[in-house]
Amino acid sequence: MKTTEKPSLQDFHIEGIKHINPSDALEAITKGEAVMLDVRELNEVKLESVPLDRVLNHPMSVIMDRLPYIAKDQNIIVACPGGVRSVKVANLLIQQGYPNVANLDGGLMMWKTKGLPFDSNISVGGCGCNSGTPAKTDFTTLKLNISENLSKNIDFKNIKRI
Repeated sequence: MKTTEKPSLQDFHIEGIKHINPSDALEAITKGEAVMLDVRELNEVKLESVPLDRVLNHPMSVIMDRLPYIAKDQNIIVACPGGVRSVKVANLLIQQGYPNVANLDGGLMMWKTKGLPFDSNISVGGCGCNSGTPAKTDFTTLKLNISENLSKNIDFKNIKRI
């Protein structure tokens, strides 16, 4: 896994945390060399997600409870929207004895900017320029299938390590 000592796509950094650029991260994940640990909260993941098998969601708010389900003998790429939460979680994982941890440099915003695999349930309405109606600037255009997402009860005690 190709990492750097300092980030190049984000400002926030904690000394001792390694960083990996999005393209190298995708390569490591698709080759089975690493897993991505998405530390966003469940409501964020329901809106947007990375559609790859080796991407696991363990929200920052419950990360300490999830440590038993995160194998230490693998390369871990920690991701969040902009790289701040993920740097903090990467630091925590290293302190907890995880030897091969890197932050996704620039976070998922940079991942999306580079056109890497990403699913979104956010629908953006038109500007309304020709319709005479004002542009919608709030979340009224948001499309969520809540019943479908809530029916996916996940038992983290039986989750498979990869």
